[in-house]
Amino acid sequence: MGPVFFVVLTVYLIIVMAIAIWSYLRTETQVDFLAAGRTIGPFVGGGVLAATQISAGTFVGTAGRHYLAGVSWWFPWLGIWAGWLVSAFFVAPKLRRLGALTVPDYISARYGSAKAGALAGVLIVVAYTIYLVAQFQAGGEIAEVVFGIEPLTAMLVIVASTGLYTLLGGVRSSSYIDFLQALIMVAGLVIAVPVLLEQVGGGSPLAGVRRSLAFLDSIDPRLRGWYYSPRELLAFAIGFGFSIAAAPYELTRFYSMRDEKTVRRAIFVAIGFQVIISLTIMSIGMLMRVLFPNLPSQDQATAIMAFQVLPPVVGALLLVAMLSAIMSTVNSVLLVTGAGVAHDLYGKFWRPNATDKHLINANRVAIVVLALVPLYFALQKLGDVQGIVLEQAKFIASFFFVPIVIGLNWKRGTAKGAVAAMIGGFLACLVWTLFFQEHYFPRYGIDAVEVGVLCSLVLFVVVSKLTKPNPNQILEPFFGSESESSS
Repeated sequence: MGPVFFVVLTVYLIIVMAIAIWSYLRTETQVDFLAAGRTIGPFVGGGVLAATQISAGTFVGTAGRHYLAGVSWWFPWLGIWAGWLVSAFFVAPKLRRLGALTVPDYISARYGSAKAGALAGVLIVVAYTIYLVAQFQAGGEIAEVVFGIEPLTAMLVIVASTGLYTLLGGVRSSSYIDFLQALIMVAGLVIAVPVLLEQVGGGSPLAGVRRSLAFLDSIDPRLRGWYYSPRELLAFAIGFGFSIAAAPYELTRFYSMRDEKTVRRAIFVAIGFQVIISLTIMSIGMLMRVLFPNLPSQDQATAIMAFQVLPPVVGALLLVAMLSAIMSTVNSVLLVTGAGVAHDLYGKFWRPNATDKHLINANRVAIVVLALVPLYFALQKLGDVQGIVLEQAKFIASFFFVPIVIGLNWKRGTAKGAVAAMIGGFLACLVWTLFFQEHYFPRYGIDAVEVGVLCSLVLFVVVSKLTKPNPNQILEPFFGSESESSS
């Protein structure tokens, strides 16, 4: 498949670079670089949201979990879609109305505190460094299995290629490239499933379904039922749901869309993309368990399928789709973390009078540095890809869900309450993960994300009630002219 793959990859990269150069020529201000001039429509916006969330954690990690655990791992998707709906009705319209460039911009404006915004920027960098570890590790797994390439080499290629188009066109280039990537992902997955069924069924997809179900039952009946308990699955769904409702790398995409109506429509388009992707990924993971029941690593399932099972063109398309998933997420995370350093910290505290051109260049420098930091940890293979993605989702939910989602819908929240919620949620999730998760989660189903969000909520309410309310002029952009500081 080598020559076919490299032809498909070359065509793909040419298109990507053409979009990046076109976007570079249209990028003059920070609004262009960080918000695409606020020109993105609902269909492209929906593809962007889907591609950003569909990462290596999906193509490699989620397929691997279905390979290991069967159908029950599909249920956490319900939490993701619930998170999207919360975002659509309670978060996205107000964020887009504000017209900010980053999530820390929102935190600063909502609570009237630059320090709260700076803290948000620092926490974003920490959490998303973990997320980048998962993306790079997945790229290394694919390269090692398919081409025998050293993982570090593959990771450096991903950093270089993704970093280049991120540096050139910012959010404008990433939006149109992410939309292209979403189409490639859906096409690769939809084509792969019937091919796998024919392989299992000896040319008959229907026979493939029957044989697959019988074989999975013979290995472990839980693969078609409850491999994980309902309480465990609820905890996973809560972690993903809380995270997606307040995920900075998704929320910043709202700022690039035309208006509030566009944002809401884009979220429903994204859910449509994800329904297709979730069902096909589940099918692929379980069918690969039938064809290769003893893989050395569950994270190798999709790469081996592309290399050994699918016809060359289909396999090449799927490999490019996996690469696209990694690149789209890496791109979005780099934009968010780069903005957190350059726009929210450097631009507001060190160089508040810097020009747009200077801040764009600062963003580019931050992106390069932040792309290299996670490489070391990715090479250590600290866990399976899906596990790493789940851990970062828990941290994001623990320190951002309350000050963003609750803060947008409760007038009485204050800056000190938001700071306490972010710090307390983060520390509670961290301490529970390190010292209590292993004992209490299997026995009682108490997960770190639940502890983190609950601690964050309690601190937010208590500290806000004990501190002075925000004045009307701060509340008005979020709650209207009738806002009362004593509410």
